Amino acid sequence: MSSLTGSALPATATPCILVVDDDRRVVDLLNIALAAHGYRVITASDGEEAVRMALGKRPDLVVLDVRLPKKSGLEVCEILRQDPDDPHLPIIMVSAASETEARLQGFARGADDYLAKPFSPKELVARIKRLLARASEARESRRRGREAVSAAALLAAERAGGPFVPLAIRGDGLERVAGLEVRPDGELGTLLAGMGRPVRRAELERFPELRPELRAFVATGMSLLAPLRGTEDLEGLLVADERLDGEDSSRLDIDVLTLLCGAAAVGLANARRCRALADGLIETLVARAGGLGPEDDSEARVEAASLAERAARVLRIPPRARGLIAHGVALGAWAESAVGRHALALAAAADPTGRLLDLAHLVDGDAGTEGDDGEATHEREAVLLLRVARDYATARGRGCAAPQALARAMDAVGGRLDDATRRALSGAAREVTPPGANGRPRVIASARRHDRGA
Repeated sequence: MSSLTGSALPATATPCILVVDDDRRVVDLLNIALAAHGYRVITASDGEEAVRMALGKRPDLVVLDVRLPKKSGLEVCEILRQDPDDPHLPIIMVSAASETEARLQGFARGADDYLAKPFSPKELVARIKRLLARASEARESRRRGREAVSAAALLAAERAGGPFVPLAIRGDGLERVAGLEVRPDGELGTLLAGMGRPVRRAELERFPELRPELRAFVATGMSLLAPLRGTEDLEGLLVADERLDGEDSSRLDIDVLTLLCGAAAVGLANARRCRALADGLIETLVARAGGLGPEDDSEARVEAASLAERAARVLRIPPRARGLIAHGVALGAWAESAVGRHALALAAAADPTGRLLDLAHLVDGDAGTEGDDGEATHEREAVLLLRVARDYATARGRGCAAPQALARAMDAVGGRLDDATRRALSGAAREVTPPGANGRPRVIASARRHDRGA
C-alpha cells in the first residue's frame, strides 16, 4: 500500500478505507456510502481487530468509533500513531459524544478529524476526500525530501550496552548496511559524541585511528554521519550516502540536520525507556512461564533460541522479529495455554511499543499471512522458525539427540518450510550443537545473553 512505501498514490489506485464500529448497521451504511464514491472498504468490529487490520492491510484512511470492545478507539488511535512504518495514517474519529472533552481526547491521541454521531455520510465523504488529498501532498513532500540522498539508515543499539547496528533504512534494502557497526565507547563513537554535529566521512578519514572503523562506511558508500546525542549519552547514528545530484551537503543542510538529530535523539531516548518497560513485562512473563516440567526445560529453550537466532540471521530476518522469536521460545508452551494467552494480552495492553502485541500474533501463528512483499515473507519465516524452535526445545527437553530433535521439528511443520529455511536451520544446528550431541542440551552463553537483552 502507499502508506507503507511513502509514495503518492497512483491515479488509478483505489483508496482503501478501514471502518471500525461495533454497530453492524453503521458499518453497512458506511460501506454502501463509501463504495458509491469509489472507495474500497474493509471493516473491523473491535479495537484489537482494528489494530490487526490497520497494521496488516495498510489502509489509506481509518474511520474509527471511540467506543469499541476490547480496545477503545482512543487506544487504537494511540497505537497507530506509534507505528514506525506509517505514523501519519489519516484517522477520523466518530462518537455519539459531542462534548468538547471527547473531541479534545480524540485530538490528543492523534486523530486528524472528529465527527459526532449522528452525522451525514456526505459530510464524512467530504472530510475523507480532504484528508486523503492532504495525506497525498504530505507523502509527496516527504518523497522529495528523501530524494536528496538515495539511502539513509538509522543505527542504534539492539539492547542496552550493545553496539550501534542498522535498525532501519530508507531507499534501499537493510542488507546494504548490514555490516555497519559502531561502539558508543569506541574511537569513532566517542569522537562523534564529542562533536555533536553531522560530519562528512571525508573529514573523519583524516584521523588514522578511525580508518579501521570507517572501512565499512566506505564499502557501503555512506558519506555523512550524524550523531543522535541525548542529554547524557549518544543514542544512535543517522548515516546517509552521497547526494543524488553529486553536490556536497550545504551549511544549511547540515544546520537543519543538526536540529532534526536533536529531536530524533529525544525520540530514541523515549523509545528506549518504553522498550525498558516492554522488556520488564516480557521478563515477568518468561519468569511466569518457567518450571513447567521437563518438556519445557530452560536449557533446551536457550539452545532452541540460539538455533532460531542463527537461522534468522542467515535469512536476514530484521532484528525486531529475531528478538520476538527468542521471546516466543522462552515462553514455551505456556504462551499457548489459556492462562498464558490472557497474561500476554494484559501485558500487550500495557506495552507502548507494540512488541508484545506482535509477540502475541507470532505465538498465535497469524503473522505475515497476507501479502507477498519481503516484510510479510520475513514474518512468515519468523512464525515457522518459532514453531520449529519450540518443537525442538520440547524434544531436547525430553532427552532427544539434537539431530533427531531438529528433524522431528522440521517434519512437524511439513511443506510450509522452504529449502532456504531448512538449510539455515541445519547450518545453525551445526553451530549450536557438536556432531553427535545427545542427552541433555548444553547451555549457550551467547544465547542467554541474547535472551536477556533482545
